[in-house]
Amino acid sequence: MPVRDLTFTAVDELAFAAVGGRPLTDIPAESYMPSELGPLMEFLFLLSSGIFPDSAQSWLVSRRLTHFLGAWYDGHNSWLSEDARLGLIHTNGISSTCDVALTRFLMSVQRSAREVSRLPGTTPGQMAAAIQELEGNIQEHSNAPATGIIAFRATAGVFEFVVADRGIGLLASLRQNTAFSLLADHGKALELALTDGTSRYTEAGRGHGFRPIFVGLTNLRGRLRFRSGDHALSMDGTGPTLASAQVSQKPSFQGFFASVSCRI
Repeated sequence: MPVRDLTFTAVDELAFAAVGGRPLTDIPAESYMPSELGPLMEFLFLLSSGIFPDSAQSWLVSRRLTHFLGAWYDGHNSWLSEDARLGLIHTNGISSTCDVALTRFLMSVQRSAREVSRLPGTTPGQMAAAIQELEGNIQEHSNAPATGIIAFRATAGVFEFVVADRGIGLLASLRQNTAFSLLADHGKALELALTDGTSRYTEAGRGHGFRPIFVGLTNLRGRLRFRSGDHALSMDGTGPTLASAQVSQKPSFQGFFASVSCRI
C-alpha cells in the first residue's frame, strides 16, 4: 500500500469513516506521511479524543518528527528541537500572558520565522502576536485553560503554527453573550468569531484576537483552517480574507483548533 500524504482531506476522510462506523483497525502501519503541521496536530487531537483506535499512532511515517511526537505523547510542558525549528508548549504550564516560558517560546517563534522561514519585515512578530492572542483566548474563553497546546514549525520559505484546546468551543462561548444566545450553528459561530470585534464579552475593544493573523498574511500566501464543533472554516490564498472563506461540516471536534501556514 503506497504511503499517503497526511493532508486535511485525509484527516477528514479518516474522521468521517470513524464516526460512520467503518472499522479502522485494518489500516496498515506507516500509511500516512505528515508533511504539514496542521493536519498532523488535528490528527493527534482527534486521536487523543478517542475518535481513532489506539493503533492509529502506528499509521504515521514519523521519522522526521519522532522527537516532536515523543514530546507530544510524553506530555512535555515545553519542548524545542535542537535547531529550534519545531516546538510545542502546553498551556497548563502557563500562568499569565507574561509567563517566562511563554515569552521564551514566542521569542523562538519569531527567531525561527525570521531566520529559517525568512518571513519578511514585521511578519515574524505578527505571527508571535497572533499566537499570544490565541493563547489568551484559551485562557479567557475555553473554560478549560489547562487543555491548550501551541506548536510551530519553520522550514525554508514556510512557517506554520497551531493553537488548539479541548474547551467548550466557539458556539458555547459566543452564546454567553446575550446578543448570540440564540446562535445554534457551529459554522456561523466560526464566521462570527473571526469577524473583528465579535466576542462573548460586551465591552468595547474585545474580540480582536484574530487581527494579527490577517495583518501578518497581507502579502503572503496563507492557508488557514479553524475547527470547532461540527464545522471547519478554511481560507487559502495571498492575503486571505473572510470573503474567501469556505465553511463545511465535519465530524465533531471538541474545543477550538486554529492552524495557520504562510509561505513567501
